[in-house]
Amino acid sequence: MAEYHLLTIWRIDAPLAQVYDTIHDSMHWPEWWSGAKKVEQTAAGDGNGINCVRRYSWQGDLPYLLTFEVRATRIEALVAIEGGARGDLEGTGSWRFAANGEGCIVHFEWHVRSTRWWMNLLAPLARPLFIRNHGQIMTQGGEGLARRLGAALLSQENIDLTAGNGTPKGVSGGLRKAGRIDPLMLVMAGVGAGTLATLAQIVLWWLAGRPILETLFRDARLTAALLMGPGVLPPPSTARWEILVVATLIHFALSIAYALIPAMLAPRRSVGPAIVAGACYGLGIYLVNLYGFTLLFPWFSVARDGAALLAHLVFGIGLTVGCWWFARRDGKAKLDMPRDVPAA
Repeated sequence: MAEYHLLTIWRIDAPLAQVYDTIHDSMHWPEWWSGAKKVEQTAAGDGNGINCVRRYSWQGDLPYLLTFEVRATRIEALVAIEGGARGDLEGTGSWRFAANGEGCIVHFEWHVRSTRWWMNLLAPLARPLFIRNHGQIMTQGGEGLARRLGAALLSQENIDLTAGNGTPKGVSGGLRKAGRIDPLMLVMAGVGAGTLATLAQIVLWWLAGRPILETLFRDARLTAALLMGPGVLPPPSTARWEILVVATLIHFALSIAYALIPAMLAPRRSVGPAIVAGACYGLGIYLVNLYGFTLLFPWFSVARDGAALLAHLVFGIGLTVGCWWFARRDGKAKLDMPRDVPAA
């Protein structure tokens, strides 16, 4: 299961007691917190609220709903609220409150694991998106709380406590970027994966006993027709330099464009999940290229075959592993940089 350890800090210009009471009364969160879609109490707990169980349904900007129950394990007025979660997410959550002049500071720490199979499958690539979605929900909460109390939200931080090599990182008032979009990463990963996929497809054609040059020129015409029009499609499938140049440019331009998502999300933990995620990504690109594109460019349907599918899997793996390697190399270079530079 994918694990997330996240911290949000709100600094709000409102009395501590008002802030605490509003957050403690979670049954009314949907009235002011747009991400909280529904709250239900399933167990009342004791007189202090310990062992009270409430079921929460949340949705941020991404099109999925998360539902889980939280059992209260600690309630200390004006100081802390803690609970254990189970459901779509399992783990612990804790609120900490402290006065700060006439206002207060609120810390919310969320240490959970996802239990949904599709979230765990996509986590190697989509983890930063899930973290960003959580951060957006917390931003909505801070802004909603301020409106509820007629106060000012002075600042907010959303921090991934397990980012990179485990060192806490955050961005004031926003979200930590899980990966930077490096143009060199895009070009290297895109061109490398595009070349690797082409070579893999040629090998697969050779193993299947298909005429390599004729099939290669056919696919070049299919691709070049995106810009040059369907007039270049009729046989014979022979070499024409302008068709080959246009097809090559389109091929590598698309390869670099498809590298954008892996470059943004650049998995840095281990190569195994990157390979699995890359194969899934390659399958998705195959469906887009040879089924989605055919809605506008029907001539691509002739290229649907096992060799094309396997070549797309190789392409997806090449992209994600390339970005993983680049991000790892880049991170190592930063760690290896000398900390003290002698004066000239």
